[in-house]
Amino acid sequence: MRTPFDTVIRTRRREIDHMRLTIHAESTRIVEIDEASQALRDELLVEYEVASQAWAMSTEAYVRRTLSKRAQLHAQRLAASQEIDRLRSQASEAYGSMVVLENAADGFRSESRRRQQRADQRTVDDLTASRSARRAGSEPLRLTCDEA
Repeated sequence: MRTPFDTVIRTRRREIDHMRLTIHAESTRIVEIDEASQALRDELLVEYEVASQAWAMSTEAYVRRTLSKRAQLHAQRLAASQEIDRLRSQASEAYGSMVVLENAADGFRSESRRRQQRADQRTVDDLTASRSARRAGSEPLRLTCDEA
């Protein structure tokens, strides 16, 4: 049975699905950033090892550039984490409102069924009363009033 809430519920479900996909994309982005950070750390360790063996080689520019890149990755990870937190909060609110709307739709359906059942019962009662009147015969129903 259709309710006035169905359209809003479908819209909320789409919003929640979209948020879920966005959260997944951001989570994937965080994993990629973490992998890039780890690769950068490993590369930096190798470079430190090479530099320690060749004392005449200057690695200052490389190290500065690598540390700058690591800071950028850290900032990107922080931004992605904050975005995930915001999206999760938003999804939680949307889910809560969807549950409220679904409960309202269930209430609407229940009330509609009750109204239909009462109307059906009235119809059955009217048919039973008219059948009883017909079985009583052709004798009309007489109302008497005793006056003293």
